[in-house]
Amino acid sequence: MNLISALPFFCQMEIRSDLMDAHLYAFNRTTLQDVLEKKETYRSIRLEVLPYLVRSQLRSAPSGGEGTIVDETGDVVIPPNSNLQCLSQHRAIAPSAFKQDLLSSSGGGTHRCCVYIASKNKYCHRLNSIQAYCDINRDVIGEASHLSGYSFSSHNNIIHPSCVLGSKTTVGPQCMLAEGSQLGDKCSVKRSVIGRHCRIGSNVKIVNSVVMNHVVIEDGCHIQGSVVCNNVQLQERAVLKDCQVGAGYTVTAGSDHKAESLARK
Repeated sequence: MNLISALPFFCQMEIRSDLMDAHLYAFNRTTLQDVLEKKETYRSIRLEVLPYLVRSQLRSAPSGGEGTIVDETGDVVIPPNSNLQCLSQHRAIAPSAFKQDLLSSSGGGTHRCCVYIASKNKYCHRLNSIQAYCDINRDVIGEASHLSGYSFSSHNNIIHPSCVLGSKTTVGPQCMLAEGSQLGDKCSVKRSVIGRHCRIGSNVKIVNSVVMNHVVIEDGCHIQGSVVCNNVQLQERAVLKDCQVGAGYTVTAGSDHKAESLARK
């Protein structure tokens, strides 16, 4: 939108640079289908469909009534004596949600685009990479620990009462062990999340990693900066560094993997 043209006609406009698009969008199905039928070349919701809807909500109705017209480039053309409704009431619903249609008084606009801005006491994170996935899991045992439903121990970690730890096994701060998991002797877990009903042998080291549910890790394995999915088996002395292991995969004994994606074919 051309802000120079639009600004004088709005009672209030707020421009911010501290927000992140969560890439979560909700559409009226009829509206979305209508756009896709008109714009058959569109391939991206975020880059094409959403900007089109934001622009088109400011167009006048086809009747040619008086109001604001926006061309395909997003420039605003405002004829004399236009009567745009003030947006100051939009805060009644959410910080950036419109309470009323922009052009209800001029007969224009067939839909409206609204945005919800989460308050600072809410947790919201955009999950679009392996690193982001690991960060979110660490947040669950950090600033967003209330999401887990568990309480921290005196060592600033979360260990379910049903977990079994072997002799001289240490679980450091900012770690989580879910219910039913078992660790053998002399294991070390640092800044990691371990899921439900995992079976972990002796002399295993897990650092900065996420281990999902029902994973079997045999003696002497080292895992660092990796994501291990459900029902994976790591045979003895296997080493993973910066890897992603797909569900049900078996990592062979003594193998050493770095920056690899391992999955069943």
